[in-house]
Amino acid sequence: MPMLSATAAGSSALWLSTDAAMAQPEIKVHYGDMHFWRAECIRICLFMGDVEFEDARYQGRSDPAYDAIKHRFTFGAVPVMEVDGRILSQTQAMAGYAARLAGSMPHDPWDAAKVDEAINGCTDCTTDIAGTFRIHDQAAKIAAREALVASDGRLTKHLAGLETLISENGSKGVVAGDKMTVADIAIWRMVGWLSSGVIDGIPKTYVASNFPQIADVCAKVDADPKVMAWKAAHPKQYPR
Repeated sequence: MPMLSATAAGSSALWLSTDAAMAQPEIKVHYGDMHFWRAECIRICLFMGDVEFEDARYQGRSDPAYDAIKHRFTFGAVPVMEVDGRILSQTQAMAGYAARLAGSMPHDPWDAAKVDEAINGCTDCTTDIAGTFRIHDQAAKIAAREALVASDGRLTKHLAGLETLISENGSKGVVAGDKMTVADIAIWRMVGWLSSGVIDGIPKTYVASNFPQIADVCAKVDADPKVMAWKAAHPKQYPR
């Protein structure tokens, strides 16, 4: 599996330089061959910071390579980061660690906390949708999702929280501070999933029509040169 680092130049995305005294650890990101936000925000954050890592992608739970290593995963699920042979789990922990290695985590404690808050907000949104996948009746499943996206729905409430974070940061198109962080990448990919049309009952235009601040973040991330380079390198997930 390839070791990856960024080569595109000219991006304004990086927030802070990494600690020059910090030795580069050996990193492997374990996940499926998909661009779901929980893993993708970590991959892209590392890529944007020129942090080399092995992108270990599995073809489902029946993949022999996955079967051989799954016993090491602390919570029995992916994504997982392997750092010098040690295992790190949970999205917020991995995203924060990746951001610090990549130099894109704000030094200001408040802004750093806002990055974490947004990551957890994305998790809340994902949990809202995840519950509907356990509904077997298709009509009932769609009805449950329609309730989530109603004006008083739980998904609408959680997305409104992310909208508020961006607004409270001065409507700059980023969640915290003045530059892009891993939280913005997470929001961008989560919204890409919500707006993909593959989740029956969630209109493609739902986020763009109701959450302009989130839409601005997504547009800013999507136009970043290094994000564009990542997308070009992964045409299966990002067809043109």
